[in-house]
Amino acid sequence: MTPGADADSTAPMIAVPVVAVPEAAVPGVVVPGMTVAGVGVPVAVLASAAALYALARRRTAGASALGVVAVAAVTTVVVAGIGASPRIVAACAALAFGAGASMWALGRSRRRRAAVREGSAHYFLQAPAVSRHAAREERARFATELHDVVAHRLTGVVVSAGAASRLDDPELRAEALRHAGEAGRAALAELDQLADALEPPRPLRDLDALVAERPHVRYTRSVAAATETSSALAFRVLREALTNAERYAAGAPVRVTVDADGRDLVVDVQDGGGAPTGEGLGSGSGLDALRRAVAAAGGRLDVGPEGSGWRVLARLPDAVPAPPAPASAGVPNGPARPVLGPWGTRALDAALALLAFALPLGAGLIPVGGPDVFAASGAARGLLAVLLAAHAAPLAFRRAMPLAAPLMASAALLAWLACERLGWTAPYSTDMLLWCWWADLVLVRSAALNAPSGRRARRAWPVPLVVAAVAGLALAGDGVTDPLLAWAVFTAGCAVPALAMWALGVRAGSGRRAGVAAEESRRDTVERHAARAARDERLRLIRGLRATARARVAAVVAVADRGELPAVLAEARAAMAVLRELLAGLRAEPGSDDDPPPTLAGIAGLAARHRAATRLTGEIRPFPPAVEVAAYRAVEALIADEARVGIHFAPDAVEIIVTGAHEAAPPRELRAMVDAADGTVTIAVGGTVRVWLPGTVRT
Repeated sequence: MTPGADADSTAPMIAVPVVAVPEAAVPGVVVPGMTVAGVGVPVAVLASAAALYALARRRTAGASALGVVAVAAVTTVVVAGIGASPRIVAACAALAFGAGASMWALGRSRRRRAAVREGSAHYFLQAPAVSRHAAREERARFATELHDVVAHRLTGVVVSAGAASRLDDPELRAEALRHAGEAGRAALAELDQLADALEPPRPLRDLDALVAERPHVRYTRSVAAATETSSALAFRVLREALTNAERYAAGAPVRVTVDADGRDLVVDVQDGGGAPTGEGLGSGSGLDALRRAVAAAGGRLDVGPEGSGWRVLARLPDAVPAPPAPASAGVPNGPARPVLGPWGTRALDAALALLAFALPLGAGLIPVGGPDVFAASGAARGLLAVLLAAHAAPLAFRRAMPLAAPLMASAALLAWLACERLGWTAPYSTDMLLWCWWADLVLVRSAALNAPSGRRARRAWPVPLVVAAVAGLALAGDGVTDPLLAWAVFTAGCAVPALAMWALGVRAGSGRRAGVAAEESRRDTVERHAARAARDERLRLIRGLRATARARVAAVVAVADRGELPAVLAEARAAMAVLRELLAGLRAEPGSDDDPPPTLAGIAGLAARHRAATRLTGEIRPFPPAVEVAAYRAVEALIADEARVGIHFAPDAVEIIVTGAHEAAPPRELRAMVDAADGTVTIAVGGTVRVWLPGTVRT
């Protein structure tokens, strides 16, 4: 359940019919039961409803759906066995199936909300572990970078200096000293780049904000997404180019274009030329540092005069990748065997639509006095069934089309009324409105609840009035002397519950949005703390690096410049020893035995414990806490030593792909957990297990 929303704000409003079959319908049959307000209610009906609700609440969607089918089948067989007519059998089957579907929908909704509450609570309970994990991952990343950028250069210095010392060849000694100086300076530059890596992530929208500060810049951007590395480099290029334009071409027009060329992100900054604002404003190293950074990423930076001005052109590779298919994460292709189906909120709404169709159909088939709307011709009966289905169908997409769905249901009622007036259906068939108008009220509430924003929901207040006016027209159509007055009276009467449901929907929607905003704010706080912990850890490591490894590398450069080969060898070996000690300390930091947090980021730590390979594809981004916890638990249940884990970030979902799972079939607990999260589990050829989880939480 979304935090901040009460129980009624997300539960589907379901009217469960309890129908007493008249003894006249089944002569000589007495069903033992009880009496409530003068209506006989068989005990079996209440027991079945409670059992179906409990089944949907505690078991998977497939098992509980089979329970609904079983109850409907048993009801049909029992009613047929006691001698009821085929019409009564059909009526009871429709009512049993519709009522069972409503119990299934209600139980599934409660099960989903319970899973969301549990997942969110677990996520925020483990929030401190998220920060610890971020710091630990930053240490591991820093250790890898430090080893990659320094160790191989120092190794080369030690080898060349040692060989030159042994051979006593002047040319070899000079070459060794030159190599030591160049390698040392390159190592120092790379160590400084480790400090530069503190630059925060820069999405492409940050480029828009940077340019917005300079109104004289003509700016176009046709790229919607880019990798994090390319976005950050594009920001640095644009910032440096705009700063230089202000320094050396003050007041000149500047044109900025951010475009894609194949799979490359192209940043083009060109000024019209002008006079510098002063002397000595820059260090002269900014563009050189950028050129190295762009080259290190596999790109290219071209800087130079263009016409009367200056141009900076950067090409960053792999900047606009197409999201790869999930199978590209090292997962073999092949037919998959579905274990669970996509039940989700759409299935819950479909159950409501089934109830809205079955309830009036079953009630109309049971003769309880009054006009028999199913006594007409076969064509009229078929048309009436179609109209009932058209009226119920909008419930199936009440979330996707919140404002259109109630209007479509009202249009179906108008068509129904027109068919009755034309004699295409039995007279007084619209009296069945009393059995199905609850669906219109549900749609009115959903329109207010699921509208994109509270302001838009309030602007659409005519929706309940339209629904009330159409219902009033249907109720006032027969046997009245003043149809206009009757329509006004019935419309006013119908407007009261319609407006009440609208107001309840607006209030529930506001509560839901407030709850979502509050949860997102809490999640953002957790992520900010984790980012701060990683940044603080890197700063701490950099301070230690400057006092240890960097100082030793600088000493290598100093003695190489003085031509002291024995000192070069000694200092290089000392630097190697310091580096080994530093790396050993990074890998033995306290807290490395903590369990990873139950998040998508924590899956990498979980995989590392099992020596499993992890690959991420798609646009990496955070998901709702309940989804992240479910994804982590899925991997935790499936992962085995040396398995392969693929995580694909789809636009509206996350898919976990585990090759080499520790069991041939997913454990029962995993199936139940994924089912409660409205996800699916499939098993492909070779035992590869795929877990699909929706990226949004809707209850």
